[in-house]
Amino acid sequence: KMIYRLMDEQKNEDEHKHWCDLELEKTNTSKTDKEQKIGELDAKLDDAKATVGLLTAQITEASDMAADLTAFMKEATEVRTIGKTENAAAITDSRHAQEAISKAIAVLEAFYKDSGMVAKESWEFVQRGAAPVTLPDTPSTWEASYTGVADPANQPDGIITVLKEVSASFATMEADTMAQEETDQSAYQEEMKATEIEKARRAKEAEMKEQEKKRLEDKITSMEKSHKHVSG
Repeated sequence: KMIYRLMDEQKNEDEHKHWCDLELEKTNTSKTDKEQKIGELDAKLDDAKATVGLLTAQITEASDMAADLTAFMKEATEVRTIGKTENAAAITDSRHAQEAISKAIAVLEAFYKDSGMVAKESWEFVQRGAAPVTLPDTPSTWEASYTGVADPANQPDGIITVLKEVSASFATMEADTMAQEETDQSAYQEEMKATEIEKARRAKEAEMKEQEKKRLEDKITSMEKSHKHVSG
């Protein structure tokens, strides 16, 4: 009986030791799992926080670029308005100059036709009888009307030729200014279109990254709670 009792006690001790070994193994495994989970959470938190920092910088950059594009569009519009006003004034001045020169040429041509320096058109002659004129041997030139020092159509002295060339220069300036205005306006519209597209893209980029940042911040909050729970 003593032997059986000793054997039974030994068996119980062996079973208890086995149970203790199992519990210790479970404890060690649990501790290892806990440390592993904490390590994983730390890594995920570090990665998420780094991404939030990067997103914050990208959001600032995109927002600043959108603001810069808005300022650029405002400045470009102001410059275009000034250019349009100046071109319109130049065109108006050119037209007025041409009109004034045209009137001056008409007056001069009428004067020179009356003086005989410029031939009249056939319809300008009036058929009328005229008594013969006898010229003195020594005409009194100071009593005669002034008819010009040179042929008015003979360059460089001809005033009418000069005026016509000046008028042509104003006409060229008008045409060049109109063409330049058309080119400037077309370039402005294309630039505004491209800038508006880029501005919208930057604004959308900032909006989407802001949403991504918010999701990450919520995730970080959740992971920090889990980290606290596992650590405790």
